[in-house]
Amino acid sequence: MLSLIRAHWVSMAVSTVLLGGATVLILLQPLLAGRLVDRAAAGSPDIALAALLVAMLVGQLLLEALGHFQLDRTGEKIVLRMRTDFTNHVVRLPIGLLDRGRTGDLLARGTSDAGLLRDMPRAVGDIAFGTLTLLGAGVVMLTIDAATVGVVVVVMIVAFAAGNPFLSRIQHASLNRQVALGDYTAGLDRALSAARTIKLFGAESREAKSIGIDAHAAYESGVRIASSTAINVLLIRLGVTGSFLAIMIIDGRRVAAGGLSVGQFVSLLAFAVYAIFPITAAFTALAALRTAAGGYEHLTTTLRDLPEIDPPSRSTGGAVDSPRGQRTGPLVEFDRVVFSYGAVRVLSDVSFTLGHDQITALIGPSGAGKSTILSLLCRFHDPDGGTVRWEGEDFRSIPLAELRGKLGLLEQDAPVLHGTIRDNLLIADPNADDDDLWRVLKQANVADEIAGLPGLLDTPVLERGRSLSGGQRQRLALARAFLSRSQLILMDEPTAHLDRANEYDVMTNLLLARGTRSVLVVAHRLSTVTNADQILVLDDGRIQATGKHAELLRMPVYRELIEHELEEQ
Repeated sequence: MLSLIRAHWVSMAVSTVLLGGATVLILLQPLLAGRLVDRAAAGSPDIALAALLVAMLVGQLLLEALGHFQLDRTGEKIVLRMRTDFTNHVVRLPIGLLDRGRTGDLLARGTSDAGLLRDMPRAVGDIAFGTLTLLGAGVVMLTIDAATVGVVVVVMIVAFAAGNPFLSRIQHASLNRQVALGDYTAGLDRALSAARTIKLFGAESREAKSIGIDAHAAYESGVRIASSTAINVLLIRLGVTGSFLAIMIIDGRRVAAGGLSVGQFVSLLAFAVYAIFPITAAFTALAALRTAAGGYEHLTTTLRDLPEIDPPSRSTGGAVDSPRGQRTGPLVEFDRVVFSYGAVRVLSDVSFTLGHDQITALIGPSGAGKSTILSLLCRFHDPDGGTVRWEGEDFRSIPLAELRGKLGLLEQDAPVLHGTIRDNLLIADPNADDDDLWRVLKQANVADEIAGLPGLLDTPVLERGRSLSGGQRQRLALARAFLSRSQLILMDEPTAHLDRANEYDVMTNLLLARGTRSVLVVAHRLSTVTNADQILVLDDGRIQATGKHAELLRMPVYRELIEHELEEQ
């Protein structure tokens, strides 16, 4: 964890110099105080020496303030770096990992866990500051009274040995707290995502109780951190206070016996008093480091997950599309593809081709593997066996950015992101202008509805597109797919939320795209299937038939799907 500080060694070095200067001023003040007492006892007070003592105190406080500000700023930089690295890592994780995880837990790791690292540089600085103060005070005190220093060292070693086991408990409890906070955030995210369903079924109390269990677990771990920290600090304070009392008792008797001057006694007491705060802060910082270590351990669990495997980029920066007249082979080829989710086989020996500038409909019963085929085309997953090719080249040899730049995707649930309508469209093509946006909105048959909104393209869509109807969300996502500069558009039930009129207009515009790009559409409506250039019939994890509507009507498996799976309207 301390390796995070290496990138900020300049700031840490400046902070160390500032705190080192403050330490020197701290160590000089007891010596000056002792000299002032001796001169006052001799009847010759020194005003200049008193002024110098005040100046040292002010200088010490300023140097400490500047040093701690530098450390705190370094802490903020570390948090920024960790959150940036975490974000860049998470968005590149394979879809399979993200599907198995919980969004709320990832959110907690990127916010709460990373935030715990904020105090790490200050903790390191406080430990260094406390150590320097302790060593410096010990060296100077040795010149005054070595026996007293020996007693103080023994007392502090005993106190540290007694408090050290609690540091491990703090780190363990911190890890448990961060896990519980991740569970709490995930539960809250789930409840808010399904707020309407929860309210409709009167499940508010049950959900709140379930989420509250995780909140209580975080509370219990937090209490264990607080109790362990309190005991650790208590033991250290006992050691410091015991040292202070040892000086008073042992050296007080020596002053009474004439073996030690009053000024030396005052210097020893001053060193003890001045050492209390930095030493206590140092041991508190050790507890803070252990707390941060628990959060860092939880955070790096995700950072250890491997991102998507991406082959090296091509020297040309991307493959150049073949001219239309030279396109002789298929655009996409599935060659004996096998795929499983864990132990569950989904696709078995699947083979088919998608032609250039062709509309292909993929049909089959629920659970047949239609959405899995789309996922394999997007390389969200790789096949367990067989090969997927793009114009004859294995998908796995094509850089992800290049491959996905050839694809447009309309997902089944048509996700709409928080932001404006313009923001949602520009995801597909950041360089598109307003004319391009209105063109694709018209293709998706939603332009008139957007034109009637007060903010037009800059109208907010709220979280998960709640300000739009289901049909509007789907048509907006369809417009986004149209906007992509893709050779192949993948559509998972693109008209599922549309009424008959809107479906007719959307499919008409989709058919107008025939000859300009290829389309693979997972279809649940007969009207989509009958207009396709090619129909793939998927059942039991295999392609059972391939052809056009009129050709496939002679096949029982196709007729059965029409009768039981596909909607007439």
